[in-house]
Amino acid sequence: MTSSPPTPPRRGAGTVSTLAAALLASLLPTLATTPVAASRVARFALDTPEALANAHSRGVAMFPDGSLVAMPPLEQVATFEEPLGLALAVGEDGTAYVGTGHPARVWRCRQGEKTLLAELNADQVTALLIAPDGTLWAATAVPATLLRFSRSGSPTVASTLPEGNLWDLAWFRGELVAAAGNPGRLLRLGANGFELAAPVPDRHARCLAVAGEFLLVGTSGRGLVLRWTGEGSPGVLFDSPFSEIAALAAEPSGVVWAAALTGDPTLGAATKGGSEPTVTTATETPSTSADTQGAVAEILRILPQGTVTTAHRFPKQLATTLDIAANGPVIGTGLEGELWQLVEGVPARLDTVAAAQVTRLARGGHWVLTQGPTALFHRQGAPAGTFTSPPLDAGQPSRWGEVEVRASTPGGGRCTIELRSGATAEPDDTWSPWSQPFPCGHGTASLPPARYAQWRLQLAAPPTGRATVAGVTLAYRQLNLPPELRAITVHEPGQVFLKSPPPSDRIVEVQHPDLSGIFTTLDEDASEQQSTLGKLYYRVGYQTVSWSASDPNGDALRFDVEIAGEGWPEFVPVRRNLESALLSLDTQALADGIYRFRISASDADANPEEPGRSSRLSPAFVVDNTPPLVQVVRRGEWWLVTVEDARSPILRLEWNRDGDAWHPLTPEDGLLDGRTETFRLRAESGRHILSLRAVDDHHNRTTVAVEEGP
Repeated sequence: MTSSPPTPPRRGAGTVSTLAAALLASLLPTLATTPVAASRVARFALDTPEALANAHSRGVAMFPDGSLVAMPPLEQVATFEEPLGLALAVGEDGTAYVGTGHPARVWRCRQGEKTLLAELNADQVTALLIAPDGTLWAATAVPATLLRFSRSGSPTVASTLPEGNLWDLAWFRGELVAAAGNPGRLLRLGANGFELAAPVPDRHARCLAVAGEFLLVGTSGRGLVLRWTGEGSPGVLFDSPFSEIAALAAEPSGVVWAAALTGDPTLGAATKGGSEPTVTTATETPSTSADTQGAVAEILRILPQGTVTTAHRFPKQLATTLDIAANGPVIGTGLEGELWQLVEGVPARLDTVAAAQVTRLARGGHWVLTQGPTALFHRQGAPAGTFTSPPLDAGQPSRWGEVEVRASTPGGGRCTIELRSGATAEPDDTWSPWSQPFPCGHGTASLPPARYAQWRLQLAAPPTGRATVAGVTLAYRQLNLPPELRAITVHEPGQVFLKSPPPSDRIVEVQHPDLSGIFTTLDEDASEQQSTLGKLYYRVGYQTVSWSASDPNGDALRFDVEIAGEGWPEFVPVRRNLESALLSLDTQALADGIYRFRISASDADANPEEPGRSSRLSPAFVVDNTPPLVQVVRRGEWWLVTVEDARSPILRLEWNRDGDAWHPLTPEDGLLDGRTETFRLRAESGRHILSLRAVDDHHNRTTVAVEEGP
């Protein structure tokens, strides 16, 4: 016995164009989500310390509100032939004193003239101090000597040490206190020379700073910050992961800043044998990190109550000196001679000097001592400088547009801006040349399209008043790049995904109440499957395709879906301007065969004048809407059943007698894997109606019935 439903007529290539209307009407409704279109024009607004981080400055200060103010330029006032410059003190009258090394000399610089006060019997001058009465004191290393200079500039030895070196001097509670090592200790100058004031639990007491009623001490070897009342032993405030506290500077408010660095640049060697002096602990704050995290220096902020926090870490610069300015601490660094300032916790590069290292700062950073070569600089003259922004990353190659500089230069001041662009994150020779400078205000950046851009301000103050820039804004628009179609998925036949319950009872959920129904066998775990595509349902004859796409510019995308069968000369449109990345197609409008989808993505909504478009083909898939052919033959006590399908493997054969429950039947070869399968079922005596139901893997089914005789 043979049962086969009528086969629909096959469509050839000549009838392809007639399918479009049928396909457009055969789509399963899906819930679309509309992405938000990307902004056509974006802007870099640089008007806060955070936005201006990593900028380069020469003579322009950044304030906590993000404004930029021209400063007097750093001018070189003296050079020194000695290779070391380690000590600097500046009096109220503007007289600067410089201590050098190899050999140890003390110089006076006044009104542009450099005068040698003394060449000392030591290797280097390590510290200079101007006492409240105006007396100049000098400390040396190798050997450790303290000298007092008269008003005329003549030195007198005040005290010497039999071992170790002197590293810093401070005036604390009406007395001169010295930091010494090795071993580490604090010394007080008495009537007969140095007296031991307190031991220090490290190889060297390296630097000193007076903060109200306390003297803070930085050490070398263990990198401790200590607090001393003037009596007893100092207490530990902070145990740095770095090995040396190189500098301390106190604000009038009582906040103290410390520079910690890696290594031990002092001359002392580690103590061999013996025990360290006892230390009493006051307020101990643990380090914020167990190690240096790849940095070579850090800046610490110490509050009056003793709390210590890490304000900034330098990955390669050696922070060796600190001073206090009105809008934040000024930091001198080495490897390259640079001046930095922390403004609201954000590092800003103030200046770069032609030296290997900035060794000392004075008067709010307006006096700068360097070595490599050894030279003295002073901020003086008409305020003027340059400020270069960090490279601005547009994320993609972009066109650069209007630039706005909110500048105030009354009464003859000057402000100009110039720009450049390039393809590398750090500017190099491949970047475009700087544009011609033009006055601050509103202008257009005539730059080659590129991913990165940078601007540079030239700022000069008027004869009276200040030159200030409140902020800079630069507009850009990314060059339109085509969308990216990353993947196309052709789902299993019959799978559909819905965001809401099905509108028709023709769509069957996996957990169907009829446990013997065909849909219960499609995916036994599908009841648990939840997807961003929606909830999984099944509908016979439907084919679902989904895809993932993105736009490099962040533009909203729309999609066209087309289909073509093998041998078709062209693709047929299925859906235009689709917003979602999912489509379910009723394939009953198609003849059985092998097909492909073509998905095209476009960003035309955001770029109508130059839309980007890209396309991608799906994997081939089979359309099969023809049920299997079932042949049933009686051979003695057995029914022989043959099931054939033109395109799809046989998924299941079930039987029942007299309307009883359905039972699966196993093929003779034991494996359901082909388009033709044979089965054997024992006949029963008596009169019965035997029903057989065959299903292919596209869920097409055929049911036949035969009569069993006695």
